[in-house]
Amino acid sequence: MADGATFGVMVGVGESYLAAFALAVGLGEISAGLVSSVPLLVGGILQLISLRAVAWFGSEKRWILFCATLQGLSFFPLVWAALSGSITLVPLLAIASLYWAGGLASGPPWNTWMESIVPARIRPSYFARRTRMSQICTLLGLVAGGTMLQWADNRGYTLIGFATIFATAALFRIWSVSWLARHKTPDSHTAGLNLRRPMVSQPEVASEPEIQPTVVDVEKSINRKSAKKSGESSVGISGVRLLSYLVAVQLMVQISGPYFAPYMLKQLEFSYSQFVTILAVGFLSKIIALSFWGRFTRRYGAKRLLWTGGVGLVPLSALWIISDNMYQLALVQSLSGIMWAAYELGFFLMFFETLPIEKRTRMLTYYNLASMIALCSGAFIGAAMLQFLGGDQAAYWVLFGVSSIGRFLALGLLFGAQLRTITPIHVCLRVLGVRLSTSTVDSPILSTLEDRPRDPSA
Repeated sequence: MADGATFGVMVGVGESYLAAFALAVGLGEISAGLVSSVPLLVGGILQLISLRAVAWFGSEKRWILFCATLQGLSFFPLVWAALSGSITLVPLLAIASLYWAGGLASGPPWNTWMESIVPARIRPSYFARRTRMSQICTLLGLVAGGTMLQWADNRGYTLIGFATIFATAALFRIWSVSWLARHKTPDSHTAGLNLRRPMVSQPEVASEPEIQPTVVDVEKSINRKSAKKSGESSVGISGVRLLSYLVAVQLMVQISGPYFAPYMLKQLEFSYSQFVTILAVGFLSKIIALSFWGRFTRRYGAKRLLWTGGVGLVPLSALWIISDNMYQLALVQSLSGIMWAAYELGFFLMFFETLPIEKRTRMLTYYNLASMIALCSGAFIGAAMLQFLGGDQAAYWVLFGVSSIGRFLALGLLFGAQLRTITPIHVCLRVLGVRLSTSTVDSPILSTLEDRPRDPSA
């Protein structure tokens, strides 16, 4: 539990403020957007070595501890940069990439490791308690970081404030490593045994396991036996359409997503306290909404949930054009958290249950690669548009409008997709970070899904 709590503080007080730091050292608004997006691609590519790295290190635990330590150490160059008062874009991108490499590469092995040390019968209650603690600590870290920055900024010591929060993040991550090291792996659990089990990349960017468990009873499968043979090809086609839709949404979201922080802090000239308020509102609304959408799914099904979330995402970025009032934008961010909760829960349910298990690893690999490319492509498209349009407030409005239009057009990929009805499952989500564009960054725990008994007729 304690490793989850200390990790949560690190996410809240450290990673959430990287884009703001880029602005504080004078790198510019486009650079700030790239810092919050490009490193994810670098880290995601390095995630692909995790299977081989576990063999090199001899166990999942050793590799996870190495990655977590690397992630914590990545904050110290940021502390130095803040104290010295300057850093260029390339070193900052390299440091952020190091942070995400340490986090992402530990994701797949952690799934396998947790399976060996947490008995299946207690996983739901264990992860529920862990998640509640982690969420509280993430929120506390987020608020503490914003409060420190506001206090320092009022006294003309903004960069010292950043040095303080990054040092705090590093210490809490290292503290988290010390707690992780105390976990004991059963003797029967060896690296060789685990390597026989595929560790696929996560569909969302992955990091340290802070999860939001959501128990959703979804509609029973209807006529699966009779439909199985004739439906195999349609399931494959529908799976491709679903993956295409998810990648398209990622692309369109990232056109505007990385640039909300620069828009708030530079164009709207929000204070750090206002900035953290908007972040916290989205974070809380998304977490609270998950329980509501769970009940919605029990009644209407995961397919309707995905459609509800997909339609709900369409206007979110464009709503930022309507007003620059903090309270109205807080309402927009609250709606954003609610709609992203619906979209991501529906996405995870349909993603894992639409794809036959024998095709899941391959399709996950395709999606992970395509998603990372889409993420960076969207950020670069947004950067090019801002540069071409002059980078003023009107340029941001164009960005937000294009993103909304793109999300609407992406819905066309869902039409005609014959998504299967699915059996009751437990969806456990990792809460990985806090974002203005998506409220949180999270990913499912694959081992939890694989543990669940499946309908043999499915």
